[in-house]
Amino acid sequence: MKIEKYTLGIGDRFAHQGRAQLQALSKARELGIDVHPVWNKSNREHMIIKSKPDDVRAEADSAVAALGWTGAYHVDADHIGLKTVDGFISGSDFFTLDVADFTGKAAQDDAVYAFLKSVHRYSGSLAIPGIDRPFDLNEGDMRGAARKFLLAVQEAGRIYRHIEERKGRESFITEVSVDETDAPQNPVELFLILAMIQGKASRSKPLPLNSPGGLTKGSIT
Repeated sequence: MKIEKYTLGIGDRFAHQGRAQLQALSKARELGIDVHPVWNKSNREHMIIKSKPDDVRAEADSAVAALGWTGAYHVDADHIGLKTVDGFISGSDFFTLDVADFTGKAAQDDAVYAFLKSVHRYSGSLAIPGIDRPFDLNEGDMRGAARKFLLAVQEAGRIYRHIEERKGRESFITEVSVDETDAPQNPVELFLILAMIQGKASRSKPLPLNSPGGLTKGSIT
């Protein structure tokens, strides 16, 4: 599933604000701002107020029907892992894969070796479209990124495949989150994380991405 160019994550914690939130986005569209809502709620938030993931879908669908919204909209299973994702499968079409607990932990040596081999061709001066100056990329940078992020990307791949087996590949959007990080990733780290996700780091099919964003908190959508 392809995400729209502009989306706005909105949290309707108690399932009473869906119409008001959508009215705000409707006014934005009247002004020529084509932004689409993504209602989100985490498993922790559901546990606190005793709601269920399908309640978010019901509230979103109700607001859309009441206001005659004709644009795309999504329901995000926010910050889920393998232990919590199943309850969100039926009602969600957007999944934020939270792999923060796996960041900074070492992947197996053979996986690190395979990753280093796959990105070796980028060694030296790296020019990234849209960025004015090139970056110097060396093996130390690659090993450092692998030590910090490779196991997390592998876990994201496992969660993604779990969802894909149940929903089908083209029926949901994926965000990978290492939330919260002590510092934002730099451009080289982001490049290498994307290489992990789009390459063979997850030991299976590449994990689809839509566009980089939200990086102060360490999220890639």
